Amino acid sequence: MVLRRQASVNVLLLAAAALCQSSSSSFFNAALAFSHQNVVTVRPSQNAFDRIEILPRSNNITPINYSRRKSLVLASPSDDTDNKDTSSSSSTLKQDIYNVATLIGAQALLVPIAVCIAQFSNLPNIGLGSQFQIGSGAIVDGLRWTLPLFGVAGLLRIVEPYSKSLKDVTRATQRSVLSVLGSTRRPFFALLVSCILGAVAGIGEEWLFRGVFQQLLTDKFGSSSISLAVSGLVFGLLHAVTPVYALLAGAASVFFGYLYIISHNLAVPMITHAVYDVFALMWAHWSVTGLEQEERDAILLDYQGAPVLSTNTYKEGHLNVSDDDEEDDSPKVYNS
Repeated sequence: MVLRRQASVNVLLLAAAALCQSSSSSFFNAALAFSHQNVVTVRPSQNAFDRIEILPRSNNITPINYSRRKSLVLASPSDDTDNKDTSSSSSTLKQDIYNVATLIGAQALLVPIAVCIAQFSNLPNIGLGSQFQIGSGAIVDGLRWTLPLFGVAGLLRIVEPYSKSLKDVTRATQRSVLSVLGSTRRPFFALLVSCILGAVAGIGEEWLFRGVFQQLLTDKFGSSSISLAVSGLVFGLLHAVTPVYALLAGAASVFFGYLYIISHNLAVPMITHAVYDVFALMWAHWSVTGLEQEERDAILLDYQGAPVLSTNTYKEGHLNVSDDDEEDDSPKVYNS
């Protein structure tokens, strides 16, 4: 049994290292793999575009205002736009639902992974721990321990205007939320999705990283301090969207691990994690959808320097284009 647990720890460490080496942001930013609202991406190569996708247009001649540094402005006929408003809105919602369902499915895979490793390692109660119980006490404790997290988040919000690193963290979060929930403010849809994603993340991540990984490390090294440090380091690296993001995620992992140690009940960090994620997602959705269209486009455009065009962007008449050549900023008019 000892050999099995040591093998499980080694497998988890190797898998984590492979994930971190392949792409530091791919694990946490899975949402960015599913572009929202039928996003069309134009990726520039050395001196030419490798691939350009052109959206369907009407037979009417449409003037195009082009600024090399800033944007392409499409002057679409108003009647065409009005006719497509309903269908565009419907397709956008369907695409957002598909994106969310895909992300939830990917996040939910953490549960069977945790169960398999726990059974292989003979961990009690398939990794949930022998004292796992969802009762009124666990719920109250879980809610109570969200207060320090919200307090830290509030302090970071105050300091953020003076820190570029914290601004990058916020921008990365907003980019993820735009990619998953879209750029249209839909409170009830966002609340439903936030609750589901929060629950899935809280259960899956705590089950795998605290119930299984941290417990295996404690059994291997015989020290809860070492297990907290190692699991926090791995968790942070897997959330390395930015260096500060990785640091904050690692600190959160240590906090959740500490809750598990003092409560002996995995339900407590699960509830804390889930509730905090729900409020964080809702706050991010509400704040980012309150920005101007150009600001939202700039957030998406900032990701790996890839220009993006969403159906909302097309409908409202803007295509952001990244161009290092800043000569001749004056707009030019072409007929397509």
